[in-house]
This record gives sequence, C-alpha cells and structure tokens, in this order.
Amino acid sequence: MSGIAVNTSASRFDLPSELAERVDAYRCERLARLAEILDRIPGSDRYPWGGPAAAESALCYALAHHVFEGVSRAAQHGDVAAVTRSLALRTDQQALRPVRTESGTMVVVRPDRAAFVDDPALATSPVVILTPELATSTGDGDELVRRARDIAVTAGFGSTMRRNSRVVVLFAERRPTDDNVRSWTTTALPATVHLDYFAEPGYVARDLIHEAAHSELNDLFAAYGVDLPADVSYYAPWLDTHRPVFGFLHGNWAFSHVALFCRWLSETGPSPEVRAFAGAMYLKHAEQLATARADLDRALRLLPVPPLAELIARYRDEVLEGVTAGSTPS
Repeated sequence: MSGIAVNTSASRFDLPSELAERVDAYRCERLARLAEILDRIPGSDRYPWGGPAAAESALCYALAHHVFEGVSRAAQHGDVAAVTRSLALRTDQQALRPVRTESGTMVVVRPDRAAFVDDPALATSPVVILTPELATSTGDGDELVRRARDIAVTAGFGSTMRRNSRVVVLFAERRPTDDNVRSWTTTALPATVHLDYFAEPGYVARDLIHEAAHSELNDLFAAYGVDLPADVSYYAPWLDTHRPVFGFLHGNWAFSHVALFCRWLSETGPSPEVRAFAGAMYLKHAEQLATARADLDRALRLLPVPPLAELIARYRDEVLEGVTAGSTPS
C-alpha cells in the first residue's frame, strides 16, 4: 500500500484528556500491583525495566502482563529457569526482536499453533504469552504489520495505536473474502492483538484498529470501575444475536472505529479493489450501527461515565452522518 503517505502526526481519535488521564492512572496502578507481586521473587531485582519498554509506557504496560503470566505459569510448573527468562524480558527485549516505528515500538510474532495457550482464565480464545523462544523470524510479518500500523496512524488512529496496540500475534493468513476471519484481545493481556491476517496492509490496519479499540474500552471500564448489569441485553446486528450491555457497548465502540477507518480507506486506498471493498465494509457497518442506534442510546444510560457515554455516541453518530443520502441505512 505504498500509495498512502504516512503522516504520523495525524490523530483524530485521541481520548479526551479527562478519560486519558484516568486510564493512565489506572495503568500505573496496575503496573505497580504486578511489580509488587513479582518483586517478591528472589533475584527479581536483577531485572529492572530497560530497553524500549523503559522508555515507552504503553509497551511496558503490554509486556508487563506477558511477563506476569509467563512467570506465573513457570512457577506453577516449578520451572525456575523459565521464571528467570520471563523476568529477563523486563530488562532486555532484544530477544523479542522489537520493531521500531514512528508511532512506537511493537513486537510481532507468528508462532506455531502449539505455542497458543487455551486457558479460560485468560480468554475465551487461545492466546500467546511472549517468551524469548517465540522470537523466530516472522518473514514479511514485521513489515506487513509496520505498514498496517502506519496506515492506521495516517487515517487518524495514531493515539489508538500508540496506546493500545503494542504486541501483535499473527495467527493464520486469510483472504478478505473468507468467512471465518478471527481477531481477538483479552483483559489479561492488554495492548496485545491476536489476529488472522491478509497480505494487504490496509485490511490488517482495520483489524488492528478493531482490537485496539476493544483493549482501550476494557481499560476505560476498569479505570472507572464500571459495573454493568448482566441481565440486560440488546440485539447486536454484527453478531446477529443478543449481547449483554458490556458486549453491546464494546461492539458499538469497536465497529464505529472500524467503520470510520473503512470510510477513509474507501477514499484513499491504493487500488480500486481496496477502495471498493472498504466502501462496502463501511456501508455494512454503518447499517449495523443504524440498526442498533436506539438500543445504544438506551444502553448508554446505564453507563455511569458521562464523558465516555458521550464519546461512544459521538463516534457512532460520525459514522452515520457520513453515509450519503442515497445509501442511508434504514
């Protein structure tokens, strides 16, 4: 996608300062809690934070959760050497082959299926916990994700990328027309994205934005201690099923981000095929968000954080306002 010039200064989707400061404080507290636990391990003081993670708080935040989960699992198996290897990632990340970009340092891995952990305590989907052993070459994966990230930044999602997308786990290569295309994130590993991927970086950018938005909203909910009713649900058109308030708000937030990106890509994509596909995806998501509009307005009354409720509604409204009169979703 060389036809799109990278503009790393563009960031239309920054969080308002009140929300960003609350999330930053929450992240600092969470990092402190993880450090307090790990510092009880004899010899852990030999592995203070260093490398790019010491300079970039979002990268540190992402990696700290991988270190914690890696240490926890190694300790359960009595593997002292594995505990040490996980702790060592705090000080030296070179084994992870970090990729430096204008919008921050990221880690990209493409592990074998055997490296995925199936643990319901972590996520409903399999996840990867970073270890030095995973640091094998991803081939073109680093460059593909770097280009995708730069495209997302140019589209205005620089803050979303910098704050919420620092570890990318590539799962399986797919075609854009495949039915079963997966991407996921989890609260146990924030700012980490797992995804099936495509050779087209614009499509990878779409999925990075989608999952980064989920990770961001998870932290926003946690930072404000949001407790949503589990017995209230709304129809989610993107899944063709009812979802509890938590999942319904997540879907509206994430697909608003994706729709706005797809609209941008439909106007700036490098080929007619990419522009047409992005335009079709935009209209699809706009129709889904229009269908959910009244329910979202009701669901937002249950969210006890007015600035966040306003932001979710604003992104939804921006999607719908951009639909031309001739194709306005009903």
